[in-house]
Amino acid sequence: MTSEQGLAAASVLVSLIALSLSTLLLTRQNKQIEHERNALAILDAIGRLTDPVIVEAFGELEGIGRRYPDDESVRRNFEGSPDDQALVLVAQYVETVACLARRRVLDASLLVDAVGFMLRSRWNTVRAFVERLRRVRGNEFLFENFEWLAMYSTWWRDTPRPRGEANYDPQQFSNVEFKV
Repeated sequence: MTSEQGLAAASVLVSLIALSLSTLLLTRQNKQIEHERNALAILDAIGRLTDPVIVEAFGELEGIGRRYPDDESVRRNFEGSPDDQALVLVAQYVETVACLARRRVLDASLLVDAVGFMLRSRWNTVRAFVERLRRVRGNEFLFENFEWLAMYSTWWRDTPRPRGEANYDPQQFSNVEFKV
């Protein structure tokens, strides 16, 4: 091999190392940017789910199943009612966030870690009525994403946390005394 060939080979090798290193650094930077974007999106989603408008809508929906005890009462009285308007708000807020989580635009596990109990209890508020509404309207997909997120939250609640992860270790603060 001539010195020119050796120099060319070394040049190619240095280029490949530089390319590999820059690819590795860009991949790490991309992951960091993705985490930041996801954190902002999760905070926005939690803000939407806990917005006073949606809290009030769920308050109005308490007991909705008793107000429409059968399919006929839904057909006659639900359309255009205050309950209908409150359910539309729920669809706009919760169903949208749940759809984004289901399609992995938002990290569902982060969402349910933060507000899982609230999601499960709110789904429980409307679940029986939504099942009736699906039957009356002949649409099994009404609120399917909200239901999915509530079920995901139920599953996640019972899923063991990662072993060896300090923030999930029950003994993490065993030697720490809380002080204000």
